[in-house]
Amino acid sequence: MAKTINGREIADEFCAHIKERTAEIKERGIEPHIALINAGEDPASEIYISKKEKLATSVGISSTVYKFNNYVKENEISDLINKLNNDKKVHAILLQSPLPKSFQFRKLINLIHPDKDVDGLTTLNQGRLFSGEPGVAPCTPSGVLHLLRTVHDNIAGLHAVVLGRSSIVGRPLAQLLLNSNCTVTLLHSYSKDLPAICRTADILVSAIGKPLFIGKEFIKPGATVIDVGVNKIEKNGSKKIVGDVKFDEVAEIAAAITPVPHGVGPMTVAYLMHNTLNLACCY
Repeated sequence: MAKTINGREIADEFCAHIKERTAEIKERGIEPHIALINAGEDPASEIYISKKEKLATSVGISSTVYKFNNYVKENEISDLINKLNNDKKVHAILLQSPLPKSFQFRKLINLIHPDKDVDGLTTLNQGRLFSGEPGVAPCTPSGVLHLLRTVHDNIAGLHAVVLGRSSIVGRPLAQLLLNSNCTVTLLHSYSKDLPAICRTADILVSAIGKPLFIGKEFIKPGATVIDVGVNKIEKNGSKKIVGDVKFDEVAEIAAAITPVPHGVGPMTVAYLMHNTLNLACCY
């Protein structure tokens, strides 16, 4: 049976370290501050923003939440981002997704100053990542790499297969794995023979958003499986959160596996605080 990689416990330990660093920075007269922008009334976004605000408080980082209703205009968000860019008390800016359908995600993200881009999603920071230059790395891929290093002393030379090529998870994660000297295969909706390719993976990461898509036929015995998927399904008349991976089935074959929830999710929020702290130090 596979070892369960407890993201909650690992994130708690990491946040304890962040809290210590925050206290040290405050002694130097720096007050780390993150601005959290929620452009709409999406229920899930409201929950995520609340969790981020709560964690910031717990590690000693100041935060301000900017909440808008569903009638917000894109120029209102643009004006706020420009205002926060010029506010020296703000070190990090997060624009919560999803945005209203009429909004241009890439345009708004790129309005955030790269030195305040806490989630590493601006074109400049992603370019820095892909060129191997110092910059802000996206939170979820950074969290995945952290989890992998809790079960592998060295991932250099291992074959990592990443399912999903989004600019938020799949592509930057593939680059982080390459930077760690893995051999990387990036799969997507047009890739053929997914199970056969996945069975060659020492590390398999699924970020495709298809509930319970990955079964035992995808898994190489002894592989490490990281499930980034967060999906809602109906079961017995109630909603349940599941990942992309059939946990019980895959756990019989894999050496280590993350659960959903309490796997990658807590690490994503922890790295939001980590990045905020780093931006405050460099400001």
